[in-house]
Amino acid sequence: MPKPIRIRARVQNGIADVMILMPHPMETGLRQDESGNTKPAHFITRMKVTVAERTVFSARMSFAVAQDPLLNFRFSGARAGERIRVAWTDNLGEARVDEALIS
Repeated sequence: MPKPIRIRARVQNGIADVMILMPHPMETGLRQDESGNTKPAHFITRMKVTVAERTVFSARMSFAVAQDPLLNFRFSGARAGERIRVAWTDNLGEARVDEALIS
């Protein structure tokens, strides 16, 4: 099971500032291990962030994103106490969903 997504969301004057850390190897499929064998590709392909079933951020990703992606964005219409939900899927079919409260 992948490590939990770390989510921090704070609202001020209706604008939420969100920081998300998604633990994931984000392996390109181009690197070699110590033995010279190519490491298989393993990376997040899609991620979606919702609040009250409203999509506030979504992205398509590729192997060009660094290990353990860190995203920061803002959106309007947020209220303290609402749940923010982050979900991702990767090229191997693995998925992760985590939630946090907006403070």
